Amino acid sequence: MGKTEFSVIVPVFNSEKTLEQLYLRTEQFFSGKQKSFQMIFVDDGSADNSWGIISSLKKQNPETVTAVKLAKNYGQHNALFCGLTFVKGEWVITLDDDLQTPPEEIEKLLATQENTGAELVYGYYEKKEHSIIRNLGSWFIEKTFKNFANTSGKGSSFKLINSSVTEKIISRNYRMFFLDEILAWHTDSITHVVVNHLPRTQGKSGYSLFKLFKIALKLVVGYTAFPLKIISWFGLLSALICLGFVGYFIYMKYTYGAELGFTTLIVSIFFSTGLILFSLGIIGEYVRRLYIGETGKPSFTVKTVL
Repeated sequence: MGKTEFSVIVPVFNSEKTLEQLYLRTEQFFSGKQKSFQMIFVDDGSADNSWGIISSLKKQNPETVTAVKLAKNYGQHNALFCGLTFVKGEWVITLDDDLQTPPEEIEKLLATQENTGAELVYGYYEKKEHSIIRNLGSWFIEKTFKNFANTSGKGSSFKLINSSVTEKIISRNYRMFFLDEILAWHTDSITHVVVNHLPRTQGKSGYSLFKLFKIALKLVVGYTAFPLKIISWFGLLSALICLGFVGYFIYMKYTYGAELGFTTLIVSIFFSTGLILFSLGIIGEYVRRLYIGETGKPSFTVKTVL
């Protein structure tokens, strides 16, 4: 048997109702193209029977299915990182488990890569069939990374990546893994193609408003210096405001003989104290990440591989 041409990584979380159809349609697509493929299911701490379905698919399709069960829920991007370590194909495709992106849309990724020669092709959604909360969270993350990091702002979970790029990624150990940003570190041969995004027919999204905010905060602190820039601007603004107050009080003192006043003093103390505590909180988050890096905390732990 020759080298596998495509590896499809699917992070799985509570998707027992869609996995069989997802595999069947993916298998039919590659059979129709007469291409060899490997499908890597990474169960990211599912609470339903997702692992049972994945195990069954592995037994029925031992040559094409790789089944990985993580010790607990580590998040979608860490599950993708785990999947990359099991890749055998020359090209890697990342695909969600909910069938909102039909496997047949892989055709658009392949055609775009063939026409452009790009190392990375994103399937871009003109209209996302997510909830309003999920779309707002995605919009915030895209805008933040477009303006303060390396990503183009048009990333998605559906993409085609050359294995030469993924090999560079898995050579390092990441404490916080955000695939789109890391891909931008290793290649600028990137293009996009519009693909269909369908409404969810089974289950519900695992992203609540709180979880989206938590993820956004981790990514912003983990991969950008944006919060530190905020501290710098706040510090400069505070210094200018204080300088203005000093000038104003000197003017009032020598012109009208006015006293400084208790209220002004209290306001100045509270303003400066709040600014200092806010700044220390942001700096503390960066220090915490350095501490986690020193302790060697893993991005994921594999429990079972089939």
